[in-house]
Amino acid sequence: MHMEIFGGSYGGRLGKDGMDAVDTLYANTRNNPIEDIETHLPLRVLRYELREDVAGAGKWRGGLGSVREFTFLSDGGASVEGEGHRYRPWGFLGGSDGMPAKLDLLANGTTHALPSKVPHMNIAKDGRFVCYGPAGGGYGDPRERDPAKVADDVLDEVISVETALRDYGVVVSTKGVVAATEKARVGGSG
Repeated sequence: MHMEIFGGSYGGRLGKDGMDAVDTLYANTRNNPIEDIETHLPLRVLRYELREDVAGAGKWRGGLGSVREFTFLSDGGASVEGEGHRYRPWGFLGGSDGMPAKLDLLANGTTHALPSKVPHMNIAKDGRFVCYGPAGGGYGDPRERDPAKVADDVLDEVISVETALRDYGVVVSTKGVVAATEKARVGGSG
């Protein structure tokens, strides 16, 4: 038996971006190492990473939830007691909303979006769960975010080049933040 507590994230706050992939409900839980899961259970962790390009934009952006994908190495079962799958975490003082959590079951070549509460269900060998933690809302006007921080987020693959321009008005190229940022912020995206 395996119990997984999926981390969420915090929204941006005055002077700081939201914290990424944190447990927000249980104070005495730990991050289950992939090696421990795979050593003791008939599960394989195919990916464990930060959720990209979904944090709420803001002068201080929202935090990133995690993504964890499991595949069953034998027939098994699962149940889910989650929250945060319906409503987007709100932005504050002009910040954009983040993205809610979601859970997908991939079985027999089909992807099934699951609700936040699922009673016990059988999962056949090779079935996969993909669990997405929520991304926090932004704090403050995204157009006031330091362009260098936006460029760092692009380089760190937290957001895409397109998101940098659309949400922050920052133009990022292989040379970093360019002079076109000023034009984009003042006169639109061109």
